[in-house]
Amino acid sequence: MEQHLQPVPQPRMVDLEEEWARIRHALMEAEAELAQEQAAINSFRMHCRLKLDVLVDELQALQMEKQACLTQLELLRQAHDLGVALDDDFWETVEQAAVEPEAEEELLLPTDTPRDKAAEKRLYREMARRFHPDLAKTAVEQAYRTSMMTAVNAAYTAGDTQALYDLAGELDPAEMAELADIETPSARKLRQRILRARRRKRRVQQQLQVLHKENTARLYYKAQALDENSEDWWTLVQRELEEAITHRRRDVETLRKQLARVEQQE
Repeated sequence: MEQHLQPVPQPRMVDLEEEWARIRHALMEAEAELAQEQAAINSFRMHCRLKLDVLVDELQALQMEKQACLTQLELLRQAHDLGVALDDDFWETVEQAAVEPEAEEELLLPTDTPRDKAAEKRLYREMARRFHPDLAKTAVEQAYRTSMMTAVNAAYTAGDTQALYDLAGELDPAEMAELADIETPSARKLRQRILRARRRKRRVQQQLQVLHKENTARLYYKAQALDENSEDWWTLVQRELEEAITHRRRDVETLRKQLARVEQQE
């Protein structure tokens, strides 16, 4: 008995045009929101540099010195436990882990936020699932998946987060197959625009989420709640930084004394 393939339902142009109008409007709104937030935070960052840079630099320098003292104390402790002098060549072959400072109340600083390597790894794994060549059903699909995975691997290895987000906006192999089933060139082209706009909108939303997690952005939103245009707000932040600097100085002085006592005993 012959089996007849069912024709693939074709999208109507009127439906595609309506969907395109909706997604284009939503994308424009998302891009405008991102641009507005970026401009406001960049402006705030410049104000922070003018008003707070000296205090921030001093606080960070004290934090680095405190970390160095803690690491030195840990090395001395290990040297004592092992009975090996700290100036022995043995220590050059030992990889030392950084000593974690004690937990302290977080003080937001207008500094660069470290790369979120865990988020990058999650994005990489998600894209590996989407584009892995072994999931291909045709030679054409395999070639597409292979080229995408090559680009994804290169971006991840280089630590290029922006390139990863750009690649995340490319069409899925399933979406490519969907386009191939559309017979009318004009309908296929419009559907492709819709799919790309959807992914662009999701990428813009991801960029906005990343922006909200930046240290400067978090400080900006805190300032918004307290009115950063008020001199009282800047005075409050400066006072917090000055108090933190005083606290760090005491910590460093205490650690220096501990180091001096331990070194005298060696």
